[in-house]
Amino acid sequence: MQDTRYLFQRNRTWWVKVAVPRAERDALGYDLRRSLHTEDLAEALVARGPVLEELRQELKDARQAQKAGRACRESLMPDDENGFEILLREDFSDVTFLLEVKAPLLAKAAKPGQFIIVILHEHGERIPLTIADFSADKGTITLVIQAVGKSTREMQQRCHAGTHLHALVGPMGFPSELGAQKIICVGGGLGVAPIYPQLRAFKESGSYVIGVVGFRSKELIFWQDKFEQYCDELIICTDDGSVGIQGRVTLGLEAALKLHSDVDRVIAVGPPIMMKACAETTRPFGVETIVSMNPIVVDGTGMCGGCRVRVGDEIKFACVDGPEFDAHKVDFDDLMSRLGRYKGDEARALEGWEKALS
Repeated sequence: MQDTRYLFQRNRTWWVKVAVPRAERDALGYDLRRSLHTEDLAEALVARGPVLEELRQELKDARQAQKAGRACRESLMPDDENGFEILLREDFSDVTFLLEVKAPLLAKAAKPGQFIIVILHEHGERIPLTIADFSADKGTITLVIQAVGKSTREMQQRCHAGTHLHALVGPMGFPSELGAQKIICVGGGLGVAPIYPQLRAFKESGSYVIGVVGFRSKELIFWQDKFEQYCDELIICTDDGSVGIQGRVTLGLEAALKLHSDVDRVIAVGPPIMMKACAETTRPFGVETIVSMNPIVVDGTGMCGGCRVRVGDEIKFACVDGPEFDAHKVDFDDLMSRLGRYKGDEARALEGWEKALS
């Protein structure tokens, strides 16, 4: 029997996992995970040693922070009793806005593709948000939010530079698996922002990166300079044709696939209907396609079952098994059906909140 301690498989690929002691969990999460980029067990057994050392070094750094008088739990707590300070707010449209939040240890632990749970105030809803950017040097994380329901509308009203978020939980979920030689990163709708740290990580790891991003119009485009910095090619699609290709991001994706026959992976982030369309666009090309799922997340630990997703013949939980899955196996129709069940409750919550304001 092969010694597979510290190893586990996800989508046939071998990963290394090191459990995090309770004292360090607020800073590092419940475990540390790193892909070995191989499906072969023998290769994984050889490769795990250096990766284990890197993960153990992260644990060592956390313990050194404790010895310096900064217990991990205390370090992750807000700087004052008001919560986590918002350093910057930027509005991209009448419903989409950016928040840069001071959270040093969370920023240090964050990886591309992960998400956090935000609680606005003491009685607020737990809101899952993909991390749109992070800086360990600045000690900040960046969130891009679309005000569509009661809680996000309330955030839009309350959150400004100098105000505070009550609580942040994370980072959660598996980080994106790097290693592609040539990759297309597709962002549509609110998925434009969180695709940025992924394409940056791929570029820094040596990949040839093609970015495909979609907006309604020229006026709503944001972060173009940031995308251009890390993309070898950037394709912009707009609904009205004011910039780039007129139409949906699938047109840009298809154009890139036809031009580059050697693309070995596509990552798509956005609304379920957009990710489904991307999956169908790449299917004839036989290109591996990964999507970041955004079902209802409540506790974020896999216990409530609210974020379950059908992937092939299995039921997965987006918070602990994802959030990224094989797009060609995801049952998008089931996902969209489940999301639709809560529209009545969401409408009533928003109506009640608006009445309370009037």
